Amino acid sequence: MTMHKSWKEYELYITRHFQEQFPNTSIQHDAKREGLISHTKRQIDILIEGKLAGIDLTIIVDCKYFDKRVGIKEVESFLSFLRDLKASKGILITNRGYTKAAHDRATYDSQDVELRIIDFKDLEQFQGFMAIPYSGSHCAVVTAPDGWVVDASQNGPYVASFYPAGMSQEEALSAKEFIYLSFSHKDRKWPNLSHLLATQKKNAEEHYNHPKIEYLNTIKRKDCSVTLRVLDAQEHSDTIEYTIFLDFPGVIIFMTLLSPTSKKQPNLKKLEWLAQKSLKGNVVLDKTARPVNLDL
Repeated sequence: MTMHKSWKEYELYITRHFQEQFPNTSIQHDAKREGLISHTKRQIDILIEGKLAGIDLTIIVDCKYFDKRVGIKEVESFLSFLRDLKASKGILITNRGYTKAAHDRATYDSQDVELRIIDFKDLEQFQGFMAIPYSGSHCAVVTAPDGWVVDASQNGPYVASFYPAGMSQEEALSAKEFIYLSFSHKDRKWPNLSHLLATQKKNAEEHYNHPKIEYLNTIKRKDCSVTLRVLDAQEHSDTIEYTIFLDFPGVIIFMTLLSPTSKKQPNLKKLEWLAQKSLKGNVVLDKTARPVNLDL
């Protein structure tokens, strides 16, 4: 592939990529919108708006074609930019990478922003980065952790799954480097988190020979309680299982990570990042039970 030489070509190349990813969505290059706080027209590198999975969203993509790594000032400026335009999500893309301070600033901010290092050769292999899995009237707006992709096609047994970029779902499952997302609706059968944990513990004890189950300290959220469980069993060989539960009124969203023990720490960080950044929403369904709008 011929390497593009200008920032404008870089933006146009990425714009075409998103247009291929979301063919039925409005994607504009070099758009302008008035800021809600600044009351002035703001220039947007790439504006994605319309329906994703039937749900209205506004995503702002900012491209940094630099000869050095993006620093904390650029990240803070982008966070302010997103708030001014009340974006659903922000994606900051660069060809050179980020300083550690810039990466930490984005990772631990409450605003839903993600950093992507995308070079032209990598963009050709870029798979899905975002999805809105739903169950009944509940949904989650999720973004794949760095280096991973998300699959919410619902063609398989999972509402959504996450795995390393470049792999298929089957390859990731075989490699035991895989996250899947589930919903547990609070009703008479599954009334609360304690009941769900007890039922899953009983199932594990029936399936495995003396499984070791522990609960660990983890992230905190203001909108729900968070529980992190680790399950280790002899039958798992060199694989360990972590599950993080987001306990909301009406529903529990939980994500289970299967990881080789040799990669458990970096993969656990991906699971916690995913749980921190996921947005809980309510889905408005039409008469055929298809999603038509989203309320965050």
